[in-house]
Amino acid sequence: MAEIVIKYAAAGWWRRFLSFWYEALLLAAIMLLLQAVSQFLFQQASGLPVTALTDLPWPRALNSVWLLVWVFAWFALCWRRGGRTLAMKAWRMRLIMVSGGRPTWPAILIRFVVAGVCYGPALPLWVLAFHAHDWLLPAWLASACLFVPFIWAWFDRDGQLLHDRLAGTRLVITQRGQPKHDAAQQG
Repeated sequence: MAEIVIKYAAAGWWRRFLSFWYEALLLAAIMLLLQAVSQFLFQQASGLPVTALTDLPWPRALNSVWLLVWVFAWFALCWRRGGRTLAMKAWRMRLIMVSGGRPTWPAILIRFVVAGVCYGPALPLWVLAFHAHDWLLPAWLASACLFVPFIWAWFDRDGQLLHDRLAGTRLVITQRGQPKHDAAQQG
């Protein structure tokens, strides 16, 4: 049986950067919906006002875990099933393994964690900085971390983002009319 080798064009830096911001807008909407469900469930289960969710440490911690689990589920299922999220579809990109196969669960976890460390802290720290100026320096540092993966891509030999390099994945361009299940998704 002959081996089929398919070459994929890597997604460009600007395409990945703009897709990131589109993804952030979509993720904000998803998180707002998740937060509304969380607040409703908290209020129904505890009988306390919704404001108690932020005042009490355990409900606040559970709320953070709730959001993190659902955000991971969203990305992991999108990346594992079709290799792309809605923003990646709009920008005609797909996530594949460097070897060309469908992303593995360990690669998805590594990609999510590394991207989360770079992207996750900025917004919460700016919210804190808005209320207490002691958080201003950490907020600026977290904002700088937003750009670390993209700066890394300038110096990476293949132009890969930091989390893709560490996970062994890459973003490639898809063509219009490309079959839903191609060789990149096998395996």
